[in-house]
Amino acid sequence: MRLNKYLAHAGISSRRAADELIKQGQVKINGKVVKELGTDVDLEKDVVEFSGKKVELKEDIVTYVFNKPRGVITTASDPQHRPTVLDYLPKSPRVFSCGRLDEETQGLVVLTNDGNLCYQLTHPKFEHKKVYLVDGYCRDPKNAIEQLKVGVVLKDGPVQIDNLEVAKQSGDKLNFAITIHDGRNRIVRRICAAVGVEVKNLTRTKLGDYELGDLEPGKFKIV
Repeated sequence: MRLNKYLAHAGISSRRAADELIKQGQVKINGKVVKELGTDVDLEKDVVEFSGKKVELKEDIVTYVFNKPRGVITTASDPQHRPTVLDYLPKSPRVFSCGRLDEETQGLVVLTNDGNLCYQLTHPKFEHKKVYLVDGYCRDPKNAIEQLKVGVVLKDGPVQIDNLEVAKQSGDKLNFAITIHDGRNRIVRRICAAVGVEVKNLTRTKLGDYELGDLEPGKFKIV
């Protein structure tokens, strides 16, 4: 098995992050530091170590769909002692978040110890679509909608909007569902700011084949 895949299946990181750990010299095979990507592991003979500790494959792969509440962060730990998604999940087996939602955004987060799945969900080349519900305010909702339909250009490049469904437009209130496959940081909030929409609530409801459904905030399900 390739070393990066081995580390991913052991729950250390995603494959992409494992490649970085290998290049940084943090991984050993049979006591020797390995920095070459593409190195194979003999599952019967080799001993793999990360940060001085033996790494073993997990017997059970688990994947959770979690409805992240506002105020919760998606990192494993936080120096500011804010609640994290892992506070809501079983302590074992150890899982990691496939991508991030900012602190004020709620909704669907996929967590797993399957590094390959995490890679599939987060790498841009797979173009997994994500659906967000936007609840906000806008001085000119009609113009904002037209801009969204045409497409938005941000400082770091244009954004392709795959689908837009307006749920409510009344006065300065605007509610819509937006589907994108772009994974740039805080992309939906930046799109909204570009067309003059002040976001009150932002909820992710879908990521690839995973959907939030009727899962309540703070709750999870195994998929």
